[in-house]
Formats: sequence, C-alpha cells, structure tokens
Amino acid sequence: MNRRLAFATALVLLLVVSAGCLTYVTDGGEVANETLDADPPREYGFETDRDAAFDLSTGTQYTAVYDVSEIDELRLYRQTPYAGDQPLEFEAFRYQYPGGEVINGSEFRARGGEVDRTPDETWIRFADDMDGGKVAFSAAGSPRRFTTLTYVEGSYAVTLPPGFSTDFPIVGHVSPRDYEIETVEDRDRITWDSVTGGAVVVQSYRETDLLVFGVILLVAVIAAAVGTAYFRRQLVELRERRREMGLDVSDDE
Repeated sequence: MNRRLAFATALVLLLVVSAGCLTYVTDGGEVANETLDADPPREYGFETDRDAAFDLSTGTQYTAVYDVSEIDELRLYRQTPYAGDQPLEFEAFRYQYPGGEVINGSEFRARGGEVDRTPDETWIRFADDMDGGKVAFSAAGSPRRFTTLTYVEGSYAVTLPPGFSTDFPIVGHVSPRDYEIETVEDRDRITWDSVTGGAVVVQSYRETDLLVFGVILLVAVIAAAVGTAYFRRQLVELRERRREMGLDVSDDE
C-alpha cells in the first residue's frame, strides 16, 4: 500500500511539473506578427502630451499610448487573485519615432526591437536608436470598469466614451483621487499630473443608465416597505392569538 501511495504521489508531482513546463513553452516566446500588425480599432492619439493616455470606447477594446522616452523596456502584466501575474495581451502594436514616423510590430522587430511574452508578463524592448519614442496598442477592456497598472510613471489621462460619466458616487469611481475632469469634444477626460505606482481605476456609467438604477432602487424600497408591513401584521396576528389562548402578552412582547 505504501509503495502504491508513493508511486501515485510521484506521478501527480510529475504531471504538475510537466504541466508547468508545457505552460511555459506554449505561453512563452514572441507574440505573432499577425497580432502586432493588426489594424487598430481607431486612430492612435500619438499627439497626447501625457506619459500614458487611454481612449475608452463603448465596445470591448481600448487604445493606449505610452511615452517610452525615459525607459529601455516596458513590462506589461495584469494581476489576478489566484493565478498571480499574467501577461497583458494586446494587438495592433505601433511605435512612433520622435520625428513622427510610425511603424508596426514587424518593422519594430526588423529594426532591433523585441516583443516577447512569458507566462508572467509581456516585454517590449527597444533598440538603441529608439530613444524618445511612443508605443501604442489596443487591448480588451470595458468603460464601466477600466483598470490598468502603472507601467510608466508620470502624467495620465483616461478619455471616456461619449455619454459616459463618473459624477454619480454610487456607480462612478475614480482612483487615485487627485484627479481632474475636463470636457473634450463632449467627452469626459480624467487626468492625473503624477501617477507613481499602484493602479488607475475608472468606473463609469452611461448617463441613461441612471434611470435604470433609479427604477431598481425604487423597486427595492417598495419591496422593503411591503416586507416590513407584512412582518408587522404577522406580529399583530400572533399577539391576538396568544391573547385568545389566555396567555399574558405585554406590549413589549
């Protein structure tokens, strides 16, 4: 029995180690050129004066532009509660030189840049002649709950889709707190002068959603009132029955 138990334990450990190695092989390596060279969902805002700028849409993708003039490499990852760090997946990669020339992922690699993915992160490394440029890509994200880690330090901006807001405190939330909101072409833009760590979180809502929230709140209030009235009525009936049975019942009971 002991030999069988030891053999079973060793077999399980072997499977675990093998699975880990297989994950590393399948998840690691270069990101496919087809993914990097894909067409972006909309034009990238390279003209931004922010160190990191995000443009949210009503769809399932956002665009990001990073000023990478002060760094040699960019580590992109997302934190999960159970699986630890996971690589940030993105597509439609573009690099802009200081002079304004924009190249795609294949050209970026051909000129000495690297885009590699491991089980824990995605790395973007720049060639020696790529100082002072900007990186842009598209990734999956919702405007109702947008979160990004601080991959670069400096000034940040998050532009909401048309018709979205964060003003209502119950359904709207922004972090870090030292932010300002400006209106740019009928869209709210949330800005921070300095973000040095942690995560940027923007929870927004469509302004027409407030009517839905109001109806839900009204229904909840009515249900609570009806439930309370029913409970009080049951107590009164129970007190009357006890009195009919000849039991002493005080008002406090």
